[in-house]
Amino acid sequence: MDKSNSLSDSAVKANSGKRSLFSKGKHTLSKAMYQAARFGGYRSQERKGNLDVKGDDGNDSEFAGVEMRHMQKPQKPVALVHLTDISELSLLLTEKTRIALYSSLPALVQGRRWLLLYSTWRHGISLSTLYRRSMLWPGLSLLVVGDRKGAVFDGLVEAPLRPINKKYQGTNDTFVFTNTPDHPVIYHPTGANRYFTLCATDFLAIGGGGHFALYLNSDLLSGSSSVSETYGNPCLANSEDFDVKEVELWGFVYATKYEEVLAQSRMEAPGVCRW
Repeated sequence: MDKSNSLSDSAVKANSGKRSLFSKGKHTLSKAMYQAARFGGYRSQERKGNLDVKGDDGNDSEFAGVEMRHMQKPQKPVALVHLTDISELSLLLTEKTRIALYSSLPALVQGRRWLLLYSTWRHGISLSTLYRRSMLWPGLSLLVVGDRKGAVFDGLVEAPLRPINKKYQGTNDTFVFTNTPDHPVIYHPTGANRYFTLCATDFLAIGGGGHFALYLNSDLLSGSSSVSETYGNPCLANSEDFDVKEVELWGFVYATKYEEVLAQSRMEAPGVCRW
């Protein structure tokens, strides 16, 4: 009987070992499937943009060293930067366009408030009025033009715009911009020349060297755009010759001076430019 009991005990232990081994293998497989499912959940949440997902127990130590970089929050993109205030809504600049322009503005003016110095719909269609109102706030200003085919383009210019010396003015901080394919593109100076902005009583031109990047007639009703050596740009409008829809000039004003200049801009009466 002792021998029989010993054989029976051995069989039980063997069967128990097999069950234990099977159970352990099943547990290991289940754990692997569970981890894979959880990892897949992380990947799924990552694709949906939710990067704060945690496990049920709040402890993800078991995933240490396994592509944990995917779980980190991305840095705040430039597109989410808080834009400074604008004096009123623009008829030409969308929020997306302003964001694209903001990142290319010189650091000196990025924190300043946007003030509408001139617009054709508010101040009348007059190049001389545009020149006069550019004197309200000297420094870098944004000239924005929209054509009747939906293109929006502009140039960063140096104010005040003076049509008295018939010489180019401006600095390397200037640029030209186009939004014709609904994808903002900015062209900075190439260094080929310094033909930034040319003011005259009968036209306003930006860029030079063979052709103007932007040319506006004195009536601000028509203009043209072509390749310029100054900025290395293509035609900024939908066609080289275009009809103007709107023109705006924006100044970048210190916060401490904003209310004062805003009040002055609203009190400034229409008149004939002294030039």
